[in-house]
Amino acid sequence: MIKKSILFLLILISTFCYSQEAEEQTETQLDVAFAPGLIYQGNFFADLNILIGEVTVDLDSKIPIVGIKGFRIGMESNFRDNENFTIAPKIGYEISPMLYTLRLSALNYFQNGNSEFRILPEIGLSLGGWGLLTYGYGIAFNDGNLNNVSNHRVSLSFNLNKRLRKGTFELLKR
Repeated sequence: MIKKSILFLLILISTFCYSQEAEEQTETQLDVAFAPGLIYQGNFFADLNILIGEVTVDLDSKIPIVGIKGFRIGMESNFRDNENFTIAPKIGYEISPMLYTLRLSALNYFQNGNSEFRILPEIGLSLGGWGLLTYGYGIAFNDGNLNNVSNHRVSLSFNLNKRLRKGTFELLKR
């Protein structure tokens, strides 16, 4: 049931993000991006987020800028059917201009009645804020006895927003 609900939410948000009006603007605008990803931290996790913030696409200046920054809210889970099913709601902030990305998140893992709160700083490479490859280390505030969830993580994610994608690929064509 939870998997079907998440899939429905994923499709609904994805449709909303790609149905935005495609105006050609070179200013910063408040916008929404759907941000799915894949995480490896002892085992694989799916990452589903919504980013609400500013999308900047300025290709006409001397130094072109394409990027995104804003607040993220979402969850990650390993979607296992056994006793190691793990889910973690989270909230954070991301800055992803051009070639690098910085994130800071607070998340709480739930697994088998155990709970573990972590602060998660991440740093990585960005492709115009659209495609992101990050490394992070989860700083645990309690020992929740989680199985197969490392403090170290590598994440591949995408900020799906029409203006951001269009700006990134126009910049790559140059």
